[in-house]
Amino acid sequence: MPESQPFFEPAAELAALCPDLREVLRKPARTTATHLLIRRDDGRLESFPAWRCQYSDVRGPTKGGIRFHPSVSGEEVETLAFLMTVKTALLDLPFGGAKGGVAVDPGALSGRELEKLARAYVRSFQHVIGAERDVPAPDVNTNGPVVAWMADELKALDGSARTAAITGKPLALGGSEGRSDATGRGAFAVLECLRERLDLFEPGARVAIHGFGNAGRHLAQRLHQAGYRLVGLSDSSGTAVDPDGLDPDEAGAYKRDNGGLAGFAGRAEDDDLATLDCEVLVPAALGGWIDETRARRLRARVVLEVANAAATEAADPVLAERGVTVIPDVLANAGGVAVSHLEWVQNRTGQQWSREAVVEALEERLRAACGRTAERAEEAGATLRTAAYALALERIAETFEVMGRQRVCNE
Repeated sequence: MPESQPFFEPAAELAALCPDLREVLRKPARTTATHLLIRRDDGRLESFPAWRCQYSDVRGPTKGGIRFHPSVSGEEVETLAFLMTVKTALLDLPFGGAKGGVAVDPGALSGRELEKLARAYVRSFQHVIGAERDVPAPDVNTNGPVVAWMADELKALDGSARTAAITGKPLALGGSEGRSDATGRGAFAVLECLRERLDLFEPGARVAIHGFGNAGRHLAQRLHQAGYRLVGLSDSSGTAVDPDGLDPDEAGAYKRDNGGLAGFAGRAEDDDLATLDCEVLVPAALGGWIDETRARRLRARVVLEVANAAATEAADPVLAERGVTVIPDVLANAGGVAVSHLEWVQNRTGQQWSREAVVEALEERLRAACGRTAERAEEAGATLRTAAYALALERIAETFEVMGRQRVCNE
């Protein structure tokens, strides 16, 4: 079972999940591992470990991003694929969960080498990729251009323009309006919905965002426009803190010109936003940032998990004991996969929807998921995370029972 097992078991109990399905979901359906060989610019041949995990296809073709990062491992890929399985079911999307990754520092590659790596990934995993099989998308350190190379390589391999097989593409290749800011926009919609539903804090609250990347930046802009006060931002270079508030556009321009946020404003103590005095803390970088130590030190009353698996197994009960409301990753960062689904639908029907139509559909789906999650949490006296998982598992269970067990359980 992936690292998310501690979150799975309480939800499985709440959902009254049958023993067979518990066993099915404890392990991924399949994980493929390989090494990608590319010729470096200096003539060296170098290999990079790579994985693709298709965790569950009970509810439909598997769906999940591909990340390029030095810390990527098979275990991490399986954990993230499990989270995608929960996330797609929670949003009632016709997908299962998947994830992919390459253990590489993309900053150490030239543009030519990065393109070679992206195309090599598709060549290695082409046998599982497809609109009705497994649909990749961008993730950490992959973006529109990287996905464009992947989509083009897939087209070259079989001679067909399978645009629906990969999402997160540039508009010119069949991408969707609203995809680039979907995660940040979705996180804002979820925060607003639950703020009103659960009376979490007053409008104009103070927010700190750990991880001023794509999702964090778009979320910061939405928060700033809505009157929230951004008292802290951070990236890999350090922190920027101002109790009077930071302008995300100015912070973004400074980061672009200087390579990071360090020096843009004051610094947090130990360059750590966890102890900053604020109402909302947003972990938006890599997972595991809120460990048990940070969970005991943080001063925020709400944690919005824009990063996957932002809170560790040990941190989660500490946050609950301290009365901190955690808006879980499977809900908080679901905007990306929601719009990826809309892109998949557009590609399959040959349509191109307006940004307004995409945003309306995204926010409607997220509000529905928020309402159901909050209601279930209230009814069961459970955390939002346990309630979200339980709802997702119940959906998977319903499909599992209707489809029959013979294929999955080899009966």
